[in-house]
Amino acid sequence: MKMRKMRTPLAAALLLIAFMSPVTAQEDEVQDITKETIVGPGSIEVKTGKDVLMSFGATARLIPTAESNWDFGLSDNTDSFLLGGLDKDFFRIHGNESGWVKDNYIRTEAKLHFNALPKDRKWSFYAALEYDRPLDTATVDSRGGMTNDDSNFGLERLHVSYALPGKTRFHAGWDVWHLDAMEGAGLVYGDDNPGFWLTRDSDKLDVNVGFFKLSDNDIGSAPNLLSDDGDNDRTVYAGYLAWKPDKINKVKLLYAFDRIRDVPARDLLNYLAGGPFGIAGGIPDTDSHHAGILYTGTSGGFSWMGEAVYQFGQAEDVGLKYDDYDINAYALAADFSYDFKEQAGFQVKPHLGIMYTSGDDDPSDDELGGYEGVANAQRFANAWGGENTIIGDTNMVLGSLIYGYLPELYGNGTPVFTGGVQNYTGLGGGRGDNPGMTLYSAGVTIAPKKFLIFRTNVNVFNWNEDFEIYNLVNPLKGPSSVSSGYVGTEWDNEVTFATSKNSFIKGQASAFFPGDGIEEATEALGAKSDDTATRLAMEFIINF
Repeated sequence: MKMRKMRTPLAAALLLIAFMSPVTAQEDEVQDITKETIVGPGSIEVKTGKDVLMSFGATARLIPTAESNWDFGLSDNTDSFLLGGLDKDFFRIHGNESGWVKDNYIRTEAKLHFNALPKDRKWSFYAALEYDRPLDTATVDSRGGMTNDDSNFGLERLHVSYALPGKTRFHAGWDVWHLDAMEGAGLVYGDDNPGFWLTRDSDKLDVNVGFFKLSDNDIGSAPNLLSDDGDNDRTVYAGYLAWKPDKINKVKLLYAFDRIRDVPARDLLNYLAGGPFGIAGGIPDTDSHHAGILYTGTSGGFSWMGEAVYQFGQAEDVGLKYDDYDINAYALAADFSYDFKEQAGFQVKPHLGIMYTSGDDDPSDDELGGYEGVANAQRFANAWGGENTIIGDTNMVLGSLIYGYLPELYGNGTPVFTGGVQNYTGLGGGRGDNPGMTLYSAGVTIAPKKFLIFRTNVNVFNWNEDFEIYNLVNPLKGPSSVSSGYVGTEWDNEVTFATSKNSFIKGQASAFFPGDGIEEATEALGAKSDDTATRLAMEFIINF
């Protein structure tokens, strides 16, 4: 029996709770806007002589990067993909925030932050302009675009808020909003999609509920490019209740409803080649729900995190073996750390962690058991994340897309999109039939001086279920089976040296050592390979 559609998300109940508290006494006036949390970054206070306070700031990052064997050596063992229709370097290419890159490049991320806030906090304003591109003469002379006709420099953040009764605020715009992307495992949601959200903070209970528009089919660049249907887009309703029984423990109840109406059921091969190649269905009506709990705490030198999420829902009018599929998946994560600062005299903080996401174990049924978040965001998890990771910066051999570690490009024959970062929808990712992943993580952070931090982390990856990969060298050969088991190990290292409180230099070195899973995957793709993938980078950062 198919699940009944949930038309009234939990967000409605959370909204009611947010307004159930009485009006509180007048808050103290703002004295220093640079210390306020309801506006954005910016440490330079602008004197206005009026009731409205303003601040300004900037972030500049220059990141020279050298990569090797991002495809684990695939390009060394084949002349092309798709019978000559795709260059052999395809799997060395990966997408990050700056665009599509490979091998050696210099990325820059420059932001200008602007804030305004009245002394009584009745409203707030934050905006950030950003230029994020890999650099050469063309990109800098065209102000961030690849040609003189476009530019990358634009409004990256806009966040306004209004004070309401009962310590409640109404927010609008696009800014980083997350359920579990940092303090948790990044299993459910974290992104900067446009929308509206309500917050209420108190000593014991925080409430945050939001509505976010990930794609909208009612807008377009020309009148003939809009959809004929009025509601075929992607919208997320999400929220959490955070209970703080004391100063050392916090329990968050999480919920997200991902309403997807515009992502085709297809795999990567069909996206690349179209026609008879790969797997393609219709554009399903998918309702994906995530309900979870996140527990974090500290005691003495100990810190811990535990998270559990259940994903459920349905996809209708899929157009594959069955017209309708049930979503039934789950994810678990935990991490433990201890800071030996009292014994060592400076921070020495090792950690041990684990993450498990369910995989689809039966290609013949009408159930999608491969877990997907609304936006997979393991790269932002404090425990095992990092922008210097290979798996978290899009690696199509590993099946991962930006921010996530999950093998969302792979599956066992039913490529229905049940979640994933919006930027890459339609490529064949976000598959509800993915094999799932087990991650074992161990590392240590050492800070012998205030200005010097060393972090090293080892992540061991396993795929949880068998799946299939189509031969991309010669698609006529069809798919091959890839076994569950050990995928490989990534070792990430980063040194941060602070030359002042506003200036930093980072050195990064990462390597992904392939296991049997990579050998099987590359063989199935058409050219068995097992070279070690590496990434070396420096970051030169000014932040004020």
